[in-house]
Amino acid sequence: MVKAFLVTVRLIWTVLVVGAATLVGAVLGWEWHGWIGAIALGTVGFGLGALLAACPEVLLELLAEM
Repeated sequence: MVKAFLVTVRLIWTVLVVGAATLVGAVLGWEWHGWIGAIALGTVGFGLGALLAACPEVLLELLAEM
């Protein structure tokens, strides 16, 4: 039961972090450079989101220091 809960929380965390990073990258790219920027920065955001989702300690440490 606990293992299923942890898997569910990890899945939700991953979807939220990767989705938010991709969205922020795409929106910033769209505003600054149009379609090409949206695709490029959306891809960069996806990569950074995947890294932050894999290591949540890094993201939480960055947020704690702000």
